[in-house]
Amino acid sequence: MDASRSRTPSVAVVINPSKFPDLEETKARVGAAASRLGWDDPLWFETNRDDSGVAAARSALALAPDLVCIMGGDGTVRAAAGVLRGTSVPCGLLPSGTGNLLARNLGIPVDSLDDALEIAFLGQNHAIDVGLATFDDGEERVFVVMGGVGLDADIMAQTDDGLKKKVGWGAYVVAGGATMFREGFGVTLSVDGEEHTSHECLMVLACNCSSVVANIELATGAKVDDERLDLVVLRPNVVAGWLGVAVEVAARIRNGAASLRQWSGRDFGFQLDRPVLAEIDGDPVGETRAGRFSVDPGALVVRLPVPARLGRR
Repeated sequence: MDASRSRTPSVAVVINPSKFPDLEETKARVGAAASRLGWDDPLWFETNRDDSGVAAARSALALAPDLVCIMGGDGTVRAAAGVLRGTSVPCGLLPSGTGNLLARNLGIPVDSLDDALEIAFLGQNHAIDVGLATFDDGEERVFVVMGGVGLDADIMAQTDDGLKKKVGWGAYVVAGGATMFREGFGVTLSVDGEEHTSHECLMVLACNCSSVVANIELATGAKVDDERLDLVVLRPNVVAGWLGVAVEVAARIRNGAASLRQWSGRDFGFQLDRPVLAEIDGDPVGETRAGRFSVDPGALVVRLPVPARLGRR
């Protein structure tokens, strides 16, 4: 008999222990699911204050598991995804944070650990794109959902972690109310090498998928596996104000005289007229006056429900 066919598949779990009030009970549930579904006992790798998930994911990957599961918030997912990027090791998402943005876009349940475990252990492999962001400091950073400057970064920086645990998405609404009337900034864009006219705007956001907050489709038609990013620019609407912006989002109105403009491409550059706060996947990374967003097509293999509901546009 071929030993490789009879071998029980192995799974490593990168986990943020701060997300679980009863860590041992959580580990027991994952272990029971693994055993029931034909997998070996999970190997555990915990993040800590000094490691958002990079070191844990590297340690997990060094053991050559058949699957790496990620249990944590968006920051843990991003950190581990950066390590798994470019490998053939599939990633199973076990959502545990407030946003769970990638899981929501992939159709993975965010309120049922048992269902998410079944997808991780029995689902199908699917390659998705990874975004790359570079700002003034020159460091290349990975993102799986979004990277941007302006209003989005301000909201993330102002969001209270304690309030997030209590009211979830409501914490972002509170932070948004405190930031939405801030001064705009000037931006000059390039899309796949073609320069565009300067804009006065409030936000420049590169999206790897359509929904980037609270299941609201901000980047209309964006797909996580289309080998492209979608850049959304929010311009001030002096006539209709924020109500007008809300209508445009709901009605998927883009470009023309709209407050929201959207481009699809593989490479975006931007120059700002002043330093503005930047973020990737909801984590602020400091101020910048210039930067670039690009896509690494099909760089991350994830476990999806069967059948997968993704597809290139």
